[in-house]
Amino acid sequence: MDEHITTAALIIASGKTSGKANFKPDKKIGTITAIERTVVLFQQAGIEKIVVVCGDREDKTPKLVPSMTLTFLNSSERNDMLDNIKLGLTYLQDKCRQVLISYVDVPMFSVSTLQALIDAADKGDVCIPAHNGCGGHPILLHAEHFSEILPYTGKNGLDGAITFSGLKRHFVDVDDPGILSDIQKGKSYEDLLADHDASRLRAAFRFRLLRECAFYGPGAHQLLLLTEETGSLSEACRYMGISYSKGRKIISIIEEQTGYPVLESQQGGKGGGYSRLTEETKELMRRYDAFCTDAQAVFQDLFRKHFDRTDFLKK
Repeated sequence: MDEHITTAALIIASGKTSGKANFKPDKKIGTITAIERTVVLFQQAGIEKIVVVCGDREDKTPKLVPSMTLTFLNSSERNDMLDNIKLGLTYLQDKCRQVLISYVDVPMFSVSTLQALIDAADKGDVCIPAHNGCGGHPILLHAEHFSEILPYTGKNGLDGAITFSGLKRHFVDVDDPGILSDIQKGKSYEDLLADHDASRLRAAFRFRLLRECAFYGPGAHQLLLLTEETGSLSEACRYMGISYSKGRKIISIIEEQTGYPVLESQQGGKGGGYSRLTEETKELMRRYDAFCTDAQAVFQDLFRKHFDRTDFLKK
């Protein structure tokens, strides 16, 4: 497990269940799509590892969020929601200590709800936000219990899997009607837009390295992280929702501007092919990570200094 990743997020953007239409990640909520709004909320909460389960490779979801450094898992259009949750849990089980699971059709929860769930993580095997006595989403599940959810094959979805596994539920009371607001069930979400966290002024820090041209930034960093994780550049590209040719171009630009090889590769053979990061590349990644961590705090202080008031914005 990456010790740096404590909490990950799993967004379900595809899957079937009785009585519910297909998900709508492209539905506009305010001026952005449902998938963009959901991702923004997790990122505002400081969650770096965000996994999106979408449909097959023809699914347009990755194109809705092309620069938000996400990991995409493709599933069969025949899968139900629990199948897709289990797909995400299988991928994440050695990559985090706990995960926040959300559906793309419930994009109106608040950042404070996410923090409340994280703060309550040790009070139950599963932590569920509740508003006026009703449970909602996202929910928090500990990684140590993923293996208890995965064998369930019943018809009652994640709730049935939790019951079947005997996991202890802990309900976290929150003053957040957004946890109950499904964008396919009426328009109650519209009443929440004006004061929603994703509608508030904020600053996003995206650091890039340049020489003769820009050659390294969040996208390239994500590509290398996934290549290291999978041992395959083509797999990393698939997880990012980009073509292999685009991934190769990113690698070529880095090599051109740094003057050293990014990958050590072997084609086929007895042990199969692989792509490994060179030591120089790992050092570049380490420095990039360290700089971003240090700069983020300074950046936010400057943002608060210069934008402490928002009265220049139209309501």
